[in-house]
Amino acid sequence: MIDPVTTLSSTDIERVERSARGFSRYRLLALALAGVVGLSVVPFLGVNDSVLLTMSTIFMWIILSSSWNFISGFTGYVDFGHGVFFGVGGYVTGILVAKLGLPFAPTVPIAAVFSAALALLVGYPLLRLRGVYFSIAMLGLFLAARELVLIAKPLTAGAQGLILPSEVDRVFFYYLFFVGAVLVVSFAWWLRRSQFGLSLLAIKDDEYGAEARGVNTTVLKLTVFCLSAAITGSVGACWAYEVTFIDPGIMFRDSFLINVAIMATLGGLGTVWGPVIGSVVFLLVRDTLWANQGSSFLVVFGVFLIVLVLFMPEGIVGTIQRGDRTVLGRLIRRLRHRGSSHVDISHPAGASASVRIVTND
Repeated sequence: MIDPVTTLSSTDIERVERSARGFSRYRLLALALAGVVGLSVVPFLGVNDSVLLTMSTIFMWIILSSSWNFISGFTGYVDFGHGVFFGVGGYVTGILVAKLGLPFAPTVPIAAVFSAALALLVGYPLLRLRGVYFSIAMLGLFLAARELVLIAKPLTAGAQGLILPSEVDRVFFYYLFFVGAVLVVSFAWWLRRSQFGLSLLAIKDDEYGAEARGVNTTVLKLTVFCLSAAITGSVGACWAYEVTFIDPGIMFRDSFLINVAIMATLGGLGTVWGPVIGSVVFLLVRDTLWANQGSSFLVVFGVFLIVLVLFMPEGIVGTIQRGDRTVLGRLIRRLRHRGSSHVDISHPAGASASVRIVTND
């Protein structure tokens, strides 16, 4: 049965589209604020230290995967040696605290500056490489740094490691990593909408084309590389102080390289929420499988990751963004689909086009 025809002008459709985007954006912002408020009171709910440790670990990996996403997700320069900045940051704090007796607080910005300086030093030549050549060069830097720490025994204590005189306070580290995660995700939200971020994405899509349009790709890549290194180095400094003991095997772990790449890719490269969702899913699934499968959990976990990559190649966030996220979004697509086959072009010249949509009971 055919109902009366519903007529929507192109202006009406654009207005509905803007309303849908605005509604989705405000709803997401409201959920994010509610989550921040809820997580900020967790230590006051009487939870034990193991819960605080688990959550602070999740926050830490959110920061790390987000910082890796800044260089690898936004520019397309896949960094297989990003863990070098984590290790360097940890050893800067370890040496300053254990050897020189400095308090913890000032060592964090020092570690961040030192990591950024290292990124500037190696980034200028290495960021001229592209594709797999950059990735291999960064991996070589990571391996070389680990061996250098082993050799420099008078400064780093080599394989014996350094003991940091720290009194572990789970609540302190919970808030430290929580605030850090909020700040980094907020920066990612700004970056995704800024001219700086759009220029980085242009490098990822077509670096030669971006250069031809006047984008200074060298400066942009160096800037985001140093920023990412500073964030990673500061996290390494905080983590070193939390665990109270560091050695090359702890601070320069091969698993770091794999974890950050999987987390960011699993969630969605070049997105704001991808590293957040990817970190949470990765850690919860891994720990759950480890608790239930024992030593065979890696096999099951590997199959799980393969299935996700096969069916969600753009990551969780990228896959969701391609689909219908809201009721209004589905309505707009339905209006477009129906309107494409029922277009009334019998309107006066110069009048706005209208779309006639036949509705059925």
